[in-house]
Amino acid sequence: MRFWKVLDKGEEARPVWLGDATFDRGVGVSHYTGAITHHIDADVDLERKALAADLESAGMVDAKYQVTGIGPTVDGRNGGGDLYYTDGEVWVLRLVTACHKRSGPTTIIPSPPATAIKDEIWQAVAGTLRE
Repeated sequence: MRFWKVLDKGEEARPVWLGDATFDRGVGVSHYTGAITHHIDADVDLERKALAADLESAGMVDAKYQVTGIGPTVDGRNGGGDLYYTDGEVWVLRLVTACHKRSGPTTIIPSPPATAIKDEIWQAVAGTLRE
C-alpha cells in the first residue's frame, strides 16, 4: 500500500489521503530497466477489494462510494513492465473519526446506473482474464 496526503483539509475539515494497493507476487528484474523490483499480480482490483474489506470488517469505514477513474484497462503496464487489468474505478472510503470503531455496517452510497451496468459487464471480462 502507498498513501499520499493530497489535502490538509477536505470538506469535513479533515486531511484527505489518496492511496493504492497492489499484491506483490514476487521480486525480480524490471522488464524496462533491468533493476531489481517487485512484480505485481495482474488483477489490481482484487487487492483494492481486500483492503476495503479489511478496513470495513475492522469497523473503520463510515461510508464508501466510487467515482469514475480512468475506465477499464485490459492490458496496462506498470512502471516495472508488469501487465495489469482494472475496472478503472476509484473507491472513496470515508474513515471513522479519531479511530472510533463503527458498530454498524458501512454506508454504501450507490453508483450511478451506468457505472453499475459497466461494473457488471467488467466482472465477466475480469473473470475471463483471471483464467
